[in-house]
Amino acid sequence: MRKLTEQDLITIIGTEQSGYTIERARIKEGEFSDFDYYGVVLGKSKKGNYVTWQFHLDTDEKPDFYWGRYMDGNLETALANYETRGQ
Repeated sequence: MRKLTEQDLITIIGTEQSGYTIERARIKEGEFSDFDYYGVVLGKSKKGNYVTWQFHLDTDEKPDFYWGRYMDGNLETALANYETRGQ
């Protein structure tokens, strides 16, 4: 596993995962030495629901999403969750 880059985030945005299109991606923030190996994404379903997931790149350099938090169609709530996850 390696550190995430801005290019990794750009590559993830617009992809689909479990019926959600990834709209935003950022590197996780924190005090631990490995924080920049992990990221957070915000996805939106076709029904208008939102999810945030944490992720890292697996050994094949593909995103491995986990610890999802699923929300209804309230963008404000979803953005707040996205901004505060992993801090």
